[in-house]
Amino acid sequence: MRVPYDLSRIPALVGLELAIENRDGELQVHAQGPPAELVAPYLRNYLDWLSSRGSLGSHLGAEVYSLYLPPVPSLPHVRMVEGIIKTFFLKIHSPQAVTIAVTDDCQFGCIHCSVPGRQSGHSRLSREDLLRVVRQSLELGVSNITFTGGEPLLNPDLETLIAAVPPDEALVQVFSNGFVLDNSRAGSLKEAGAFAVQISLDSPDPGENDRLRNMPGAFDGVRRAVEAALQAGLFVGLSTYATNYSLSQGSLERIYQLARSWGAHELSVFDVIPTGKLLHKNEVLLTPKSRRVLRRLELRCNGRRRGPTSLVTQNWSNSARGFAKSFGCLAGNYQFHISAFGEFMPCDFTPISFGNVRQYSIEHLWEKLINHPAWRSHQNDCRMQSPDFRSRYIDPLPPGIELPAPIKMLDQLAGQGAGSFG
Repeated sequence: MRVPYDLSRIPALVGLELAIENRDGELQVHAQGPPAELVAPYLRNYLDWLSSRGSLGSHLGAEVYSLYLPPVPSLPHVRMVEGIIKTFFLKIHSPQAVTIAVTDDCQFGCIHCSVPGRQSGHSRLSREDLLRVVRQSLELGVSNITFTGGEPLLNPDLETLIAAVPPDEALVQVFSNGFVLDNSRAGSLKEAGAFAVQISLDSPDPGENDRLRNMPGAFDGVRRAVEAALQAGLFVGLSTYATNYSLSQGSLERIYQLARSWGAHELSVFDVIPTGKLLHKNEVLLTPKSRRVLRRLELRCNGRRRGPTSLVTQNWSNSARGFAKSFGCLAGNYQFHISAFGEFMPCDFTPISFGNVRQYSIEHLWEKLINHPAWRSHQNDCRMQSPDFRSRYIDPLPPGIELPAPIKMLDQLAGQGAGSFG
């Protein structure tokens, strides 16, 4: 089936006739008109990359290649293609995704928690605030909205927020610890319009996982949550993080095998990042050896994949290898984050605020972010793992400072002002 992609909202693409076709599992692009020479080679490369990953399943008649990307072909994917063309060819930075913390409450006390903490003198965003954030994010062009926390299932308005996202504009994910995700709640999320849930797991060993999460029964809760979400018809991902220790012990491969055996569609492996409770513990950063081990694991797991479970890693997206060059550091490039208190942050791992959504529009704050010297250029590696970035913006943070810290204050501490970053 060949599906036309209407990109007429972009003046520079007037005359472009674009269509994407799924022919026996191979995605193909058909482009005609003067702008075709500009965008078609890139889109062919992108679709070849998707085809090589293989489909995880179908959603509303379109194929799913990753839980982080809109199904192909679909109207949300049209919006994503628009954003890609604007960002990489027209140099008009257009975000593809937003993560929104709908609460800072959580039942767990994870040793690696990245949430900055409760802000004194600030209240959480109300339902009306959050609905405005959703609406303004969609107006800016995002095609992926992820609700996070804390634990987002503790917000009774979560289904209302999900239902506020038109399915022809964006897909919705929920990042959860899974502890209260039973059959009833999973069905409620699906009915509201959720596309997928991502459930966190720290260790393949139940006792170790529960210790790291500071919650007895956390491991069993993940297993139950995966089963409930699958029964409800949701796409399901497991989310974990890589450390030098877990890579040396082979823990991540065991988590991948659990994901396969439980029927999860995807396993996401983030790098351990010095942020939140680990903010000044730079020694946890992955070593070059660990990165090589992780890359081999990804190739091994995906290369022998028989079934829907794929492995995606931050290590690859920051590697500048092949199509990964199009991703790099996602903060201020592909996405932005809104804290439970309304702070506009480059991502949920970066404890820096560009302002509060109660005072400024999402569009204004996005423009402020992408025009800042530290974010206005594409960067392949994660900024929060960059020694240069950390020495300028993280290491100077005074002990006990309330986070996220205002960018204006950090610029003063770093001596940046209006200078260039590099």
